[in-house]
Amino acid sequence: MLPLIMMVGTASAQKKDITGKVIDQSTGMPMAGVSVITDKKKVLTVTDEKGNYTFKPSSSIKSLSFSSIGYATQFLIIGPSTSYNVSLTPEATAQAEVVVIGYGTQKKSSLTGAVAKYKNERLDEAPVSRLDQALQGRIAGVVVQNTSSEAGADSKINIRGISSINAGASPLVVVDGQPVPDGLAFINTGDVESVEVLKDAASAAIYGSRGAS
Repeated sequence: MLPLIMMVGTASAQKKDITGKVIDQSTGMPMAGVSVITDKKKVLTVTDEKGNYTFKPSSSIKSLSFSSIGYATQFLIIGPSTSYNVSLTPEATAQAEVVVIGYGTQKKSSLTGAVAKYKNERLDEAPVSRLDQALQGRIAGVVVQNTSSEAGADSKINIRGISSINAGASPLVVVDGQPVPDGLAFINTGDVESVEVLKDAASAAIYGSRGAS
């Protein structure tokens, strides 16, 4: 009976869940959403809002890695223990500037088209009432003209000059990927992170004739 009891006890111990907690090394705070990955690149689980994780053990799992955006990946060898606490170190990386184009986002260094970007953290502090007036004289190739002396009146915007004789030459305005018919009239300058101006086929490729300007 003694060998049988020992075998049953060993089997029970092997089936016990592996648990642990992941914290931020710099702050000591628990980290949620950290991926727990096996040595075969399979995601076992993610940490909860308290930084805790748990998963069923397996003989095929020899090591673990803990991965989170903005943090250095931590590797861990699985031993006889059933509890492993991990601390992740913030990873300082220089992020390349990203430009929003007609069909998504792309690194500025990888972009060959003519795209102008204007980003100003204090754009909402400009002494104007409209976003198009705040862009006046700030983006190359974009001409903003005030056609009326009335406060809040629409401005005339031309990109690389007049592109049509009979049809309108006003540019197509796209907010968060969605074309808007009212242009820049309804946009609050305090809600704007950046403005990109597409001056070539990068816009026409997805918006067709509407993107001619």
